[in-house]
Amino acid sequence: MIHRKELERIRSIMIESKNDIESELRNMPEGELYCMRKPDRWVYYQRFPKKGNRKKEKRVGITKDNEKVFSLVRKEYLTKAIAIIEKDIRTIDMAIKHYANYDEESVMAKFLEKHPELREGIYHGKQSDEEWADSYDQQQNFYDESRKHTSAMGVKMRSKNEIYISSRLDHYSIPYRYEASIAHPDVARVPDFTIRRPRDGKIIYWEHLGITDSEDYLLGNGIKFREYRDVGIVPWDNLIVTYDDASGNIDAKIIEAMIQGWLL
Repeated sequence: MIHRKELERIRSIMIESKNDIESELRNMPEGELYCMRKPDRWVYYQRFPKKGNRKKEKRVGITKDNEKVFSLVRKEYLTKAIAIIEKDIRTIDMAIKHYANYDEESVMAKFLEKHPELREGIYHGKQSDEEWADSYDQQQNFYDESRKHTSAMGVKMRSKNEIYISSRLDHYSIPYRYEASIAHPDVARVPDFTIRRPRDGKIIYWEHLGITDSEDYLLGNGIKFREYRDVGIVPWDNLIVTYDDASGNIDAKIIEAMIQGWLL
């Protein structure tokens, strides 16, 4: 469903662009630009095609009228752009028409009508929480030197507060991965924790922002969250976001509330 919405969003942008271009075209000069090469220079004409009472093509010299020349150049671009946009819209319409959701619930809907008792299997089959938590590749070569802390499970992490979060997840036997890549081509960055919620197998992402007094750090995370949003990772559904305070401290009560409210 996320991809269908993205296609519809792109289509909407194209429709708006097409309307804007058509509006601009209505204010462009009549006719089109015609360029002719003379021995020593180019000369430009405004060419009027046969139309109505005009029985033959007409050309008016505009070489010295820069404003008219550039307006007709712009018109040439706008005309070509509309043709491309219309073709792209038709392509997207075809993609939307044939798009099918491939999430577990959609693909297995008819199966689950007959076998609701097997619903859990569509999410992770026979793979145990422990196997899932161990079967991934951690992001490599990304400021490895800053992974200075080691969790109780032997995972190298970047901050003591991440160590604390991991210890609370371990306390409740909640399976997680640390800095695991998201399997989506449009998301280059990785979340701090990827969690498989024990009660239903749903994947929840947890970001803990630690350098809240750095504008560059916060701007970088803003880009990450936009990438997340575009692929359906959003705070009201499957994304937890917590913060250090200005002194770099963590509020354990907030961490506990997130675990109790989201993950148990």
